[in-house]
Formats: sequence, structure tokens, C-alpha cells
Amino acid sequence: MSAKEKLPRETRNDLKRNREGRLSSRQWLQLITEPLTTLLLLSVPLILIAGRYGPAGRLIVIALLGAFVLTMAMRALRFARVKLSYRVLYADGSNSRWKLWRKTTLASKSGEAIRFDHRLSGRLKAPPDQALHTYYVEAGGRRILLTAVPKRHPQAELAEPSDHFEQAGGTFYAD
Repeated sequence: MSAKEKLPRETRNDLKRNREGRLSSRQWLQLITEPLTTLLLLSVPLILIAGRYGPAGRLIVIALLGAFVLTMAMRALRFARVKLSYRVLYADGSNSRWKLWRKTTLASKSGEAIRFDHRLSGRLKAPPDQALHTYYVEAGGRRILLTAVPKRHPQAELAEPSDHFEQAGGTFYAD
């Protein structure tokens, strides 16, 4: 097996936890901190303006930091209890690499399009109609792709759910 055929270490570590029906620490942290970049960018002008108002401005900044902490705590609670889903999906030929704004779309065996609003794994590079082991979560009305590994990959057995997957609250789709 060449180095190109091996799964990256991060992916292997994520799969070890996902196949047990749990998020890896890295995935959990990414899900919790996802909105922070946007919130920070939007709040920079407010922080700059608040700095001109002395003690009242400091209170505004402290309140803003409290809102950040509260947002992260609420997301931590929500994603601590989230249930993973496992499904064999097929790569959709319409995904273009250069169209970064497009959501990842995969298809079930019956042809139903499954759209993912966000993905934690790297850019999906799979030829059309290739079967993929996929783990994802559904939260807040959106699907988030955690990991996707081609079934033909030499290390694909790492991606198959364990016997404990459903016991841990995971949802196994057998279509």
C-alpha cells in the first residue's frame, strides 16, 4: 500500500470514534467553534466603536464576550447529545471542484439527493457513482458531513460501523 492509498491520520482518528457512534474531539471542537469567525468579524466594528466610550464601552465588550461564551456553551450542549448517522451514499457527478460555494450533494442508492450544508472533512474527491461510507449529523435543520471514505479504498474497513454504533444512539440507514 502506497502513502497515497493510506487515509490521513486525522481521518483515521475521526473514523475510529464515528464508527462507535460518537464525534471525535476534533470534530466536536470544530462544530462548537464554527460560528466564532463570523461573529468575531461582525463584532470588530462594535468593539472599535465601544472603545471610544470608556467604562460603558468596556461593559459592551464584556457583554459581547459573554455572548460568545454563551453561544459556545449552547453549541457544546447541543453537539454533546447529537446522534450520528451512517449511510452508504454515492458521489454525484455534478460537484465541481472550482465551485466552492456549492453544497456537497451525494445520492442514496434509490437516487434521492442528500445535500450537506457543511462538511468537516476535506474536499470530497470521488468519481461519479462511487459508493462512499458516510457519517454525518443533522442539527438545526441542516446536515453536516463528518467523514466520507470510498468503499473501494484499501482501508475502507475502518469506516464500517461497529456493533456499538446503534447502541450509542447512531442511526444506521441500510438503503
